[in-house]
Amino acid sequence: MKGLPAKIKQKAHLAVSLILALLFLLFIFQNFEQTQISFLFWTISIPRALLLLSTLLLGVSIGVISMAGKRASKIISPTSTSDHKNLELKKKILEQDNMIAQMQSERVKTNRILEAHETTRMDFLSKENSHEKKQRIAEGKIAKTSHALNDATTFIASLESEVRLLNENIESKKLIDALIQHDLRNTLIASVSLPKSILDDPNLTENQKIVVKFIQDNGKRMLEILDSSLTLYRIEEGTYQKEFATVNLYKTISDVVARISNTLSASKQEVSINCMDPTDQDNDTFLVYGEEFLLFSSFMNLITNASEASPPGKPISITFSRNDYCSIAIRNYGEVPSSIQKTFFNKLVTSGKKFGTGLGTYSAMLMIKAQNGNIELDCSESGMTTVYVTLPKPQN
Repeated sequence: MKGLPAKIKQKAHLAVSLILALLFLLFIFQNFEQTQISFLFWTISIPRALLLLSTLLLGVSIGVISMAGKRASKIISPTSTSDHKNLELKKKILEQDNMIAQMQSERVKTNRILEAHETTRMDFLSKENSHEKKQRIAEGKIAKTSHALNDATTFIASLESEVRLLNENIESKKLIDALIQHDLRNTLIASVSLPKSILDDPNLTENQKIVVKFIQDNGKRMLEILDSSLTLYRIEEGTYQKEFATVNLYKTISDVVARISNTLSASKQEVSINCMDPTDQDNDTFLVYGEEFLLFSSFMNLITNASEASPPGKPISITFSRNDYCSIAIRNYGEVPSSIQKTFFNKLVTSGKKFGTGLGTYSAMLMIKAQNGNIELDCSESGMTTVYVTLPKPQN
């Protein structure tokens, strides 16, 4: 029927459909009588044609479902089997890849080990070849070292003898220094006491009193310098006995300024003393915990140093403040040379002073720390120098 025209095909299909429909109707009319179906306790009447059609339809449905199930199992089974085989194949390929990677890694390690062994072997051969040469050199060095050790033994023996002699000299020097200081101090005390008795004489003229007072003041200053050096020596030796009390530092520093007033006047320098606390400023009071003699000596050195470093005519300011500690700031014009800023408080460090000894700031630092205080140098402000001192507050 593939070669027939489309109209003929349609008519043929229509004719076949009419024939099948007539045959179906004929089947129904011929089998239209009722048929009874009994099952257990119930009975049903149904046309025989409908019963046959239902049975036929049920059989066809079961057949179709059975064929569909077989066809699906035939389709699914090979697919799942194929997927399982693919997974197994991929797993084996992955395992083989891992084995190959491990083998390559082991081969790299083996090559490195072989290279290391080869390098070690070459080094060993090189060392072995030079061993005899080094041994000969070592024997020569041992001979020289032996001679050097003999010389060193002789030198050490001589040095030990010199050290013993030096220690004896040091002890002797300490004893001599102590005797000199003791005798000198007694002499100065006598020279200070004598002018006092002379001043009590009513027959002295005013000029004579001025001369005697000048001798007395200089004797006091020499005694203070000697006491200061003795105290500094004891602090360095660790034998200083502390006797602290509450001290009015405002008065102590005022006494220092009065003591060097002639020097300040010659340089046209003014020293201002200011308290951050208005009550302290009004009462000329700033209390700290320390020793008056140490405080006087410390600030005498610091203020004198500030005066010497400051240009003529430039003021010097001293500021008191109180927080956790008692703080004192001594500020003057002039800069400390950068070469000595880090060693400013070290012993024998000085710069630009004709008669400087380098002991002023060093002794001030030792005395301040001996009173449980601290001292710092601040050169951060251009053209200015500030020394900060902190001291403990008075004990209640």
